[in-house]
Amino acid sequence: MVCLWDMALPLDMRNKILTELFTSKEFNGCISKMQPVNLQEDLKAEVGLILCELPERRLEELHTSGQLKFFTVRIVLNLIKSFNSPFYKKFRKVQTVELSNIEVAENSDIEIKVIRELALNHIDNLYWYDKEMLMLYLKHGNYRAIEAETGIPWESAYKSIQKACKEIRLKIDRV
Repeated sequence: MVCLWDMALPLDMRNKILTELFTSKEFNGCISKMQPVNLQEDLKAEVGLILCELPERRLEELHTSGQLKFFTVRIVLNLIKSFNSPFYKKFRKVQTVELSNIEVAENSDIEIKVIRELALNHIDNLYWYDKEMLMLYLKHGNYRAIEAETGIPWESAYKSIQKACKEIRLKIDRV
């Protein structure tokens, strides 16, 4: 028994379908919503790889039925959200590194020294209260000691420090 999906589709038809999809405003708009921006092209390449590995007839069937864009969006979402996807394993999996008691996500293409320097440079740009809380955390290393020194509840110090660290991470990701 021969599966209809295994029958050969003319190469130019396959290329036409994929080119049409990859140049479409909808597909590129979908990819452009993904964060961080520096992984958008990698995501696009992974989606392309998956679509190129589809049997030709399956690709044509999805295209003629109008379901190719929906199918592609599902691939994008699965790659982004799944912890088991090849995209997650190659690009999104982060390792946490302790840098002067500030947790920063390690990017595989940036040296830890550069991340440390960027993080420490961004401390001065924080809101004064968040900066002071972070400096106290760097000094003491725990929230209870901050509470003992300042009288500020440790929960409040924790929230301020987490907010400051998140802000620093966002600034580093934009670089």
